[in-house]
Amino acid sequence: MELSRVRELLELYFEAQTTIEQERELSQYFASAEDIPADLLPYKAIFAAFDHSKQVKSSQLLKSPKPRLRVLYSGLSAVAVAAALLLGLFIWVEQPKAEPSLICYIDGVQVEDREVAMAEAEQIFSAMAQDIDLAMATIEKIQVFDIK
Repeated sequence: MELSRVRELLELYFEAQTTIEQERELSQYFASAEDIPADLLPYKAIFAAFDHSKQVKSSQLLKSPKPRLRVLYSGLSAVAVAAALLLGLFIWVEQPKAEPSLICYIDGVQVEDREVAMAEAEQIFSAMAQDIDLAMATIEKIQVFDIK
């Protein structure tokens, strides 16, 4: 391959504009050429590393686990996930339940004492009961004057 063609392809390569065929040309050139100029020698190492990584990837594909082992591994991982879920559920269920704390506000002041809150609630309900009794008495008076 002509040196001008190699430089042109390298320029396209580093601009990410080469085709796969052009990249193969570069790879073949750097793998087979003996009289490479000194300024292009670093590229020979780069393309040699690419070729080596392609060989490693293809050899790793050949060493994939057998189908039986894959089934075993997937089964074991499913059992491990189920065990982890059951353990998490057991821990969650067995945790002691904390008694909910009482927080209420009376006239804009936070009160956490249960007796104080209950006393205030009884006063409010007592006042409401008196208001309801008064309203019922008024309704009874109105019904007395109701003409049918």
